[in-house]
Amino acid sequence: MTDEPGSESNLAQDGMSSGYSRTRELHGALIGGGIAALALFGMVIGVGRVGSFEALRLIESVVPTARFLAAAAITSALTILALLLALLGLSLNSDYSFKPRLYSRARNISALSVACMVMSVGLLLAVSVPIGEVDEIRGLYAVLYYSLAAAMAVVGGLLISLGLMIGTTLRGLIQIGHPKEVSDLLAEHPEEALPREETVDR
Repeated sequence: MTDEPGSESNLAQDGMSSGYSRTRELHGALIGGGIAALALFGMVIGVGRVGSFEALRLIESVVPTARFLAAAAITSALTILALLLALLGLSLNSDYSFKPRLYSRARNISALSVACMVMSVGLLLAVSVPIGEVDEIRGLYAVLYYSLAAAMAVVGGLLISLGLMIGTTLRGLIQIGHPKEVSDLLAEHPEEALPREETVDR
């Protein structure tokens, strides 16, 4: 006996495969960001071991870049969150029926945006401290330099992960209007879409 399209067994299988796909998408974005972060930090390690005097000089030269990166990341994260609100509002008022995948991607993007914003605020506060004037930490300049480099690499990796997740979601939205492609965000059967009241509650 074969399952008819839209039957409960097919929908259950679609839900399982959809959950696997969403997890794979998030893991793929995180892996991409992690590779980028390791590459950025590897460039710092490749310079070689630095002493306290060289580390203080390097910190002073890196602080303007770190401050710019943190400010840009905070602005980007807040802008992405605002655009997500607009996207969700449009999707709830749209005539299209969307799969839960769209809202799962939106949730992942929002989580990455918040993580990026928190990390960037911490980085911005850290580079605002005049460590060169604190005598008690002179022996920790090398540790602070590598910590600063690691924080910058993590922020860069989070931005890469955000870009990958947004690119995947944007491709699905573009496919909605493409005459020759089928979007993976649209529900083919009414049962695949979240009910309006469940969508609002989530």
